[in-house]
Amino acid sequence: MLETTIDVSLILRFGLKCLGIFALIFLTAVFTPKMAEIFDKWKAKHFPANSGKKTGTRETYHVRSIYELPPEPEQPRKKAVVRKKADKNRKS
Repeated sequence: MLETTIDVSLILRFGLKCLGIFALIFLTAVFTPKMAEIFDKWKAKHFPANSGKKTGTRETYHVRSIYELPPEPEQPRKKAVVRKKADKNRKS
């Protein structure tokens, strides 16, 4: 019968490659907002006419980390009013 064996070094190499990929994803997620802040400062310094505000929006553009919670809305949304239909068989 043919036996297949997996070498320990093969498992270690595969595990280390997976950990390396996960580390790159983590570092990208952490450093992207920091790089965006640096770029925004550079852009505001060199292009003062376009500093921060987009036309037609109320908010200033802001990059957040994936670990930050979204900001609370300024005004709570109004709940929809549900009207009940009148029951014709109901005695009043």
